[in-house]
Amino acid sequence: MTSASQLLTTLQGISESSFTNEEERVRVRDAPFETLRKVQSPWDVVWEHNWVSGATNASVKTLIDAGLFRKWAECGGGPKTCTELAEMTGADEVLIREFYRGVNTAMFSTLPYFLKDTGFNNPTDLNNGNWQYKKPTANNFFQDLAVNPTIAGDFHCAMECHSKYNLTPWTEVYPNKTIVEAAKPGRALVVDVGGSKGSLILQDLPDVVQDVKVDKAISVQQYDFVTPERVKGARVYFMHNVLHDWKDELVVKILENVVGAMEKGYSRLLIHESLISSVKPLARVTVSDIKMMACLSAKERTEGEWTGLVEKAGPKVVKIWRPLHSVKSVIEVELV
Repeated sequence: MTSASQLLTTLQGISESSFTNEEERVRVRDAPFETLRKVQSPWDVVWEHNWVSGATNASVKTLIDAGLFRKWAECGGGPKTCTELAEMTGADEVLIREFYRGVNTAMFSTLPYFLKDTGFNNPTDLNNGNWQYKKPTANNFFQDLAVNPTIAGDFHCAMECHSKYNLTPWTEVYPNKTIVEAAKPGRALVVDVGGSKGSLILQDLPDVVQDVKVDKAISVQQYDFVTPERVKGARVYFMHNVLHDWKDELVVKILENVVGAMEKGYSRLLIHESLISSVKPLARVTVSDIKMMACLSAKERTEGEWTGLVEKAGPKVVKIWRPLHSVKSVIEVELV
């Protein structure tokens, strides 16, 4: 039986010269779609239909409206950096970079029009973004959840399913044995900040945690992470898919609040987030990047961006734990 590595090597070796005629090319083109259905998990199918397939052309339309393809062709159609493309179009370089990465990824249908109306500037304001565009209310995404309990319940369930079925648990990425071995008696072991439905000490806003059912070993606390962390000297502070919701300035503030509670030489902050590769970005991460822009005027980040934000808050990145089979990494942070 052919191994997965051998199959991947064969597929990566395919090029235009692999075919002797058009019939062969079409057969090879169609075969991966049939194979894909055999290897997709149920969550993979949900992801494809609800996040990816319906809005690919929105990314393309944004770049068309910005004049990128026309101006690129006028310059000869050769290789260009994102900086050069931004100079050509007058669009925000950060915006160009995000759409360049996500040109085949999902998008809300209003986003191209919002970006065109705002001069193709990269959105960073949660309260004045695509989410509010052409809506009768000025509520941001989280405010809409707060006043719509049914939608909020669906959202939290969706996030729970996303963590349960789509992600490798962080405990399989990070050597969690080291957490327990060095734990001090009587101290909190893990504080799951903004965890929605999490473990040990679970903190989130009142409307999120009020109905959470947990094991008796777990404490649930109402807590807003834009205020100082009140659980001091825990072994681990854990943040999963929290910081990608917020612009850089607020991320630094949230980190500072956690840092103020950490004990030097003992506490660790573990940030469980997607990292955008600077070499070969994964489609699932670039999809999420555009999705964050559409909903929250936020973004996924590169390793360099994460390191920069952590250092602005005061501590340092010790190591980034990257599983080969997952889009999520664990960024380990300690006090300097």
